[in-house]
Amino acid sequence: MLGRIWNGNIILLFIVFLLPGCALLKNTPVVEIPASRIICDKNPKMVDGNIKSEGVFKANGTIRKKYFNERSPEFKLNSSKYQLTHDGTIKTDTLIKLDKPTYIAYIEIYSGSEIPKLALDYTAEDKSPKWSNSFTSVLDKRHTTLKNGQVLRIDIRRELLYLRITADAIEDHKKRTDKTISDRRFSREIVTPLKGSKIREVKFYERM
Repeated sequence: MLGRIWNGNIILLFIVFLLPGCALLKNTPVVEIPASRIICDKNPKMVDGNIKSEGVFKANGTIRKKYFNERSPEFKLNSSKYQLTHDGTIKTDTLIKLDKPTYIAYIEIYSGSEIPKLALDYTAEDKSPKWSNSFTSVLDKRHTTLKNGQVLRIDIRRELLYLRITADAIEDHKKRTDKTISDRRFSREIVTPLKGSKIREVKFYERM
C-alpha cells in the first residue's frame, strides 16, 4: 500500500514540474534581432532599423507591346491584336545575411510600394560551390502581393543564415514610350521599362 502511494506521489510530482516546464518552453519570448546583426549589401536600407528609409529592388527589363498591322495575316488570326514580349527579366531579388545561423520564429516585411508576388527562400549554410542549390522555399504566404504601406508577417520557424527575397518588377508607366513603327507586321509599339518595388524594413524575430 505504501509503495503505491509512493509511486503515485512520484507521478504527481513529475506532472507538477513537467507541465510548467512545457508552458515555459511554449511561452519563450520572441525578440527582434537588432539591425547591427543583419547585412544586406544590395539594399542596406531594407535592414537599417529606420522604418522611414526605403530599399529598392534593382530591376532590369522592359515590356514590349507591338500592335499588328491591319494588313498582316497576324491581325486576323490574333484576337488580342498585339504581341506582348519582354526583354531582360521580370524577377527582382535581394539577399539578406544574419551574423550567425539563428532560429527565426517569423519576419515582418514593411512595404514602401506595391510588391507583386513576394517569395522567400532561406538556407542555414554559408557560401560553398553548391551554395546556390541549398536554398529552401518558405511556403507561408508565398507569392503574396503586398499593397503600399502593408506590413506582412511570415512564419519561418527554422534556423537560417541567409534569406533571399524575390518579387516581380513593376511597370514604370511614367517612362513608357508609344511610337508608330513602319513594319510589314506591326504598326505601333509601346515600350514600358520595369522598376523595382520598395521595402521600408525587414525585421527578424528570434525565439530566445
